[in-house]
Amino acid sequence: MSSLPPPDLRSRILDAIEREPVPSRAARSRRRALAVVIGFASLLTALAVVGPKMHARPAAYVAALVFAWLPIAALATWAGVTPGRSMLGRPVAWRVAVVTLTPVALMAAWAGVAMIWPAMLQDTSTIKRHFICDAATLGFSIGPLVAFTIVRRASDPVNPRLTGAAIGTAAATWAAVVLHLICGYTSGAHMLFGHVAPVVLLALIGSVLTARTVAIRTKTG
Repeated sequence: MSSLPPPDLRSRILDAIEREPVPSRAARSRRRALAVVIGFASLLTALAVVGPKMHARPAAYVAALVFAWLPIAALATWAGVTPGRSMLGRPVAWRVAVVTLTPVALMAAWAGVAMIWPAMLQDTSTIKRHFICDAATLGFSIGPLVAFTIVRRASDPVNPRLTGAAIGTAAATWAAVVLHLICGYTSGAHMLFGHVAPVVLLALIGSVLTARTVAIRTKTG
């Protein structure tokens, strides 16, 4: 059996290459690195402007959850955003896992940390506060979202919606880490609806908006 991609896929890739000059690998790497640096610099700048706030939370709790969520964000980025050795990106199953399992992993990690500090299971958060944190997470996500989109620009002729969803998931997860350094509400309901729900929402947004940028289109597409 031939290992070549289907004729339609090959024609779409070749058409995309024909339509615009392909920069050197070094130029692409510099462009991607610059995008990532600027994206995360904007995220950290937003954090600095708002200012980290401990509120009434133990410093050890805050640090523990940050270190619990950082590997999840890094893994989501590696598996869902970085293209790996193939221009088509990581295997489809990996991107599906990023989109579906990242929110679950965030809640599970929070639950494990909160069990050590049971007082964190209760707070006075309201639905309004959930929405405020939803908006803050989406705002913090903009820098990483743009950066990751540039990294994967015009690279996926097969599953651009899935790639867009993975990009949105990874970007929102980094934003959720930063939001934890600001928000003083810690109950399960608030963590679910105010901190993790935006990860799902941005995955949906990415599957529509970001997909347009990461897709390889034909001349007539």
